[in-house]
Amino acid sequence: MGSARARSPSTADETRAYIDEHPSIRDALRADLVNFAFLARKIQTERGIRNAEAVEMACRRYHQELRGPEARSEEARRVLSQSRLEVRSRVALIRIREDAAILAELYQIGKRLLPSLRRRGVFQMYQGTRALTILCEDDLLATLLEAIPERAILGVERRLASVALRSHPEVAETPGVLASLAEALYREGINCMETVSVYTDSIFVFREESVIRGYAALSRLVGAPENGSPDAAARRRRRSPKGRAA
Repeated sequence: MGSARARSPSTADETRAYIDEHPSIRDALRADLVNFAFLARKIQTERGIRNAEAVEMACRRYHQELRGPEARSEEARRVLSQSRLEVRSRVALIRIREDAAILAELYQIGKRLLPSLRRRGVFQMYQGTRALTILCEDDLLATLLEAIPERAILGVERRLASVALRSHPEVAETPGVLASLAEALYREGINCMETVSVYTDSIFVFREESVIRGYAALSRLVGAPENGSPDAAARRRRRSPKGRAA
């Protein structure tokens, strides 16, 4: 028997694909802010679809489906509104090849650094399927790089900053939280170097020149900051060791 012929995308498929490729249109459609006739003509023109009425009907059907998850979106917004942001500047990323011996050595270094890290520092390891990523204070780089063979280093990124979202434990059971955060950054055209979710923390790593914009985009979704804005973090760095303004 011959192989089955691939099914061509239907008008409904093309319409949904177009809307999904444009998150701002999808949001406007969910919020009843779209003129269906205008949207249908736009999709018809850009996708080369002959029947505008079929496109408009597909838009209306998709609109009804998008209205369904509104309760879940509201729950995600509620969880975000109760979260807090924490900013860390002058951090770095080290990416290394997966190696059990190196990983054991880094764990030992982490244990030795733990007392000081509790007071001031960042030292976090994220294990992927092919590589290990270390997020650390910039001034810990020399110590860590001494313990890592050069052949195992995939890359080192300096002059970074991290923004951590601290949420209630229910964030782990609430769909849409990370999607909302990622979309907020996407809308502003902000690139994120790394993203990781660890229990109640969602951590975003930016280049230093992007952190203020990234913080602003995320802060529109959440409550008051925990450790202040990037500007406040910069002011804290200028303080004396005793904590008084320099």
